[in-house]
Amino acid sequence: MSCNCPPHPVTNICMIHATPEVLSLHSSYDPTEEGKVLRVSKSSFMNYEYCPRQYYWDKVILKDMRMPPSEAMTRGTFVHDALEDFYDAWDGQHNLKPLFPEGEVCETLAELEEERLKAWGIKYFAPVEVEEKRIYYHEKYDIVLVGKIDGVLRHEDGTLAILELKTGNSNESKITKTRKELCFYRMVINDMDDELATRFVYVMPDATNEKLLNKLQAQKSKTVWIGKDAGLTMVEKVNKRSVTSFEKAFESFLVRIRNHEWGMNWDDWRCPVWCAYVMSCEEEVSGVVFDESSL
Repeated sequence: MSCNCPPHPVTNICMIHATPEVLSLHSSYDPTEEGKVLRVSKSSFMNYEYCPRQYYWDKVILKDMRMPPSEAMTRGTFVHDALEDFYDAWDGQHNLKPLFPEGEVCETLAELEEERLKAWGIKYFAPVEVEEKRIYYHEKYDIVLVGKIDGVLRHEDGTLAILELKTGNSNESKITKTRKELCFYRMVINDMDDELATRFVYVMPDATNEKLLNKLQAQKSKTVWIGKDAGLTMVEKVNKRSVTSFEKAFESFLVRIRNHEWGMNWDDWRCPVWCAYVMSCEEEVSGVVFDESSL
């Protein structure tokens, strides 16, 4: 597509009207890579928020390597695929279980979706978008934004609701983290579609935290459905305070990553258990200065 837009000073092309393929070619998660615009996804943003040093290993030092998925990631992918396949196969019937694969987590997922179907009705049950990859140039932030949203629903009031599916057990910290991820997707949808996303839908088929479930059910601002043995679906209206908090965090992230700030968020328990790069940080914690030139 030809246009009269001035070329971007780094890529020397029009980023606003570029195709997704061109945007991918001219962007990178590595902010040190010359001639490319910073690319940001929900995962890369959350990865940096979790630990800038881990991001540095993943997206800069070892950016050409792909780590094998963990068992939890493989299971999560299976459940996401099951939900996507269900939406593709659903024909407007009320009995949803036959459309899901066998297995406890999928049975719970079917139970939760049946509750939403009863509450929302057939007209508003099916998503208007499932697992669709979006990529566009965000002119204000001068970045390429990438997003693959689990589901976008149409609420009866005409506005959009963003669905996020999370496997694994749940706690308040996970709810807060998921809310930040949903705020990221809200930014993407509001920019690309020029439509208002007013609700977040959390689908957590593995949730068994009884204290959390009871607390969420008691909040009048939320609609919560709970599975027979496990799981919850929660619908909440988008909170202005949450959006403002996300925007501040996102803008801070952009400043820090462009300044190549790679500090570690060390935790004596979490890091040795969950991080593949823990040995480099353990040396620094012990008094050895991190030196990237030695890599």
